[in-house]
Amino acid sequence: MSFEQVAEQPRHVIISARVNPTAELARWLFEHYHITYHERVSLRGKGGVDSLAVVGSEGVWTGAREVLNGLDAKSRPGQRLYGESDAERAANRALVERLLDLLLLPVRRYVYAEMLTHKAILFPVIADGAPPWERAFIYWLYPLWRKLLARRLDFTPALVAEAPEQIREACDIMEVELARRGTRFVGGDNPGVVDIVFATLAAPVIFPPQYGAELPALDALPDAFKSFVDQMRARRAGQFVLGTYEARPQPQGWMAARGSGRPLTSLILEAWPQRIAAKAAADYGHVIRIAGFAIASRWNDVEDILRRDLDFQIAPINGGRIDEVNGPFVLGLDRGVQMATERPQLYAAVSAIDLAGVRTLVAREAERLLDDSMMADGRLDIVNGYARLVAARTARQIFGLAGPTEMDLMRVIRAVFQHTFLNLTGDEKVRQRALAAAAELKQWFRDEIARRHRRGLGIDDVIGRLLALRGTNPDALDDDGVRRNVAGLLVGAIDTTATAVAKIIKMASDDDAVLARVERALDDQPRMIGWCNELLRLWTHNPVLLRRAAVDVSVGGKNIPAGTTVVAYTQAAMFDPDHFTSPNRLDPTRPAALYRHFGGGLHPCSGRAVNDVQIPELVRQVLKRGILRVERPRYDGPFIDELIVSFRGGGK
Repeated sequence: MSFEQVAEQPRHVIISARVNPTAELARWLFEHYHITYHERVSLRGKGGVDSLAVVGSEGVWTGAREVLNGLDAKSRPGQRLYGESDAERAANRALVERLLDLLLLPVRRYVYAEMLTHKAILFPVIADGAPPWERAFIYWLYPLWRKLLARRLDFTPALVAEAPEQIREACDIMEVELARRGTRFVGGDNPGVVDIVFATLAAPVIFPPQYGAELPALDALPDAFKSFVDQMRARRAGQFVLGTYEARPQPQGWMAARGSGRPLTSLILEAWPQRIAAKAAADYGHVIRIAGFAIASRWNDVEDILRRDLDFQIAPINGGRIDEVNGPFVLGLDRGVQMATERPQLYAAVSAIDLAGVRTLVAREAERLLDDSMMADGRLDIVNGYARLVAARTARQIFGLAGPTEMDLMRVIRAVFQHTFLNLTGDEKVRQRALAAAAELKQWFRDEIARRHRRGLGIDDVIGRLLALRGTNPDALDDDGVRRNVAGLLVGAIDTTATAVAKIIKMASDDDAVLARVERALDDQPRMIGWCNELLRLWTHNPVLLRRAAVDVSVGGKNIPAGTTVVAYTQAAMFDPDHFTSPNRLDPTRPAALYRHFGGGLHPCSGRAVNDVQIPELVRQVLKRGILRVERPRYDGPFIDELIVSFRGGGK
């Protein structure tokens, strides 16, 4: 499958003329992080003198600087756009700023000054992909458009004359920097931010064949302009631009803009219908049999199902799909030799996770993302701009797998998760995306495990602990066993967290009185766990757990034939008045053992100790900033994909 087929829907829209070097910079930076985008061609000059606007869920990035800063703010440690250390970041920022000053406007000013009188050459390039009415406007009113553009770019004779010298100065700076560093690129072995900025902004006077939009043929250029281009291509900086473009990864193909994220079918995913159904089922209380299903909604019945794992099995529910994409994992295994051998090793490796270190990481990354939001538009997408990112960084640290980019890791994990746990109707497109994603995930694990063997690395993470067991446990997992088990944990670690955090914040913010109560408990860790459990009860991330009756059984006085799919209605169970006194009242002091957000019986969530740290901390950090407004969520299939929060006192 192509990247465009397996990638997630674009959450950013690049608005500009395709030939605009600032748009080229934006395209390359998004592709650098494997973040998808939709491109909407516009010749109306949006985005100030840069003529670029990038529209995302949290607001609009206007021009090159805001795109650079926005992507840097969202990037994970180890892959931050400007670098990692303060010294490296300061040096790269200073160099990028100088290049922007020398190239951003001067290149466009010089090129258009040379080309505007050549309509036959310039028009096809400018109008590439533009809406018909904009193409017609420029074509038929070209003299007017030419005057407007000249005014916009300020064709003062002195500035036009200065532009070639500014371009040459930028080339001088890059040549000196490359000589000083002695590396192929300023970024090292691969192009970094300085290289990409210089290559894209200088491209209109270098004409690299791989440029991401149509350029005029070199032979068609006016003599003076062609001579300048030849000079630029002949010098080291020009050859560097050509070489940087040769190292550019395959550009993203065209991708359609995402939909509204709020189709009519998404109503069943909202909090209120799920809560009404759960309360009604809890009030009714009896086990219901219908068309091959049995639904249990009282707490005791749900607990009975989860504990009687020999009678109510999980392998017929999850096993086939888990095996297909991953190989055997505990959430698809019933009692047996493999479960008895692998589960203790996995749980031992997970139990050694440094929870204090997790809290430190979560707080640091949450604060960084929130600080940027407060300094920008005061808006934050709780899912893809916050919780999903931090959960991916936590998973990377505790499990030991990074993926090529953060977006790759999140994309692959979501695709596998959706098929494994949510594709109950057997949607073939979902299955094919999961199989493609699973192949990527397997290779990443194999490469990482091989790297550790090759270098003799003993790293204190879940992968490392499982590998280390070979020194003491004769039944220790082999390399593929380590891969299978850690991949299974990883698949459930990211979207579960992001969904839970989004739903808790939405439930807390829907009622000012509730929000005030939660805010008073922000520095009380046990109480925050209680609040998260209670609010998640109102809109749980997973309202049911499924099992298959292995034999003829009875639950809640109802006979259930073998082969029946048994629905343990966990959300309804958490409204059972026999165990949740006054179930419509929010009480954060309820015993934690009552909740079934993360399973139970033989198959509880292995990461629930991490959840008790990460989820409350992510919620706490958001509420500390003071919520002004929370918008209606958007969905990507079964996932909450966007929840915009506006903060008090935020914005530029």
